[in-house]
Amino acid sequence: MQIKKPEWRNLMYLLTISFPLVVIDQITKSWAVSELMGGKEVVVFDSWWSFIYVENKGAMWGLGATLPDSARRLIFLGFSTLVTLAVVYLLLAYAETRFMKVVYAFIVAGACGNLFDRYFRGFKVVDFINWHVGDAYHWPTFNFADAVIVTAIFLLAYEALIGEPRRRKRTEKGEKAQ
Repeated sequence: MQIKKPEWRNLMYLLTISFPLVVIDQITKSWAVSELMGGKEVVVFDSWWSFIYVENKGAMWGLGATLPDSARRLIFLGFSTLVTLAVVYLLLAYAETRFMKVVYAFIVAGACGNLFDRYFRGFKVVDFINWHVGDAYHWPTFNFADAVIVTAIFLLAYEALIGEPRRRKRTEKGEKAQ
């Protein structure tokens, strides 16, 4: 694989997509800290959705939360920062379609939102969206940045399973017609 130079015009995706999503994430987390800390709960729909305050010291679903602080710093600050910078580079240099530029911008936004928490909120992430099915099942509490990353994963799956194969078929048909 040949290393490409960044296309700086792709920075527009970071400015117009990633930056506003990070701002929204931080505003919602600030709201959660000010309104929900101390055990308060805001019920949106009684049987399935509420807002509660949770501090996540690990990764998704709290994985790694019990690791020593030094290991958590290395993994959740060092490694996560490097991965985020790698995704920024992929956006700037390798994203060929607008769709993929949007996907990378979503990933960067979600990662930056949670990294901001880790750097400025004591190596933990604020989670507050609580989805559940009555008392039978609780989805792990999450935040806006997590939702943005999950959206990016679904968009990436769509691209891999549907978008790219469609483009390939259209290109093959176009080449055969010539």
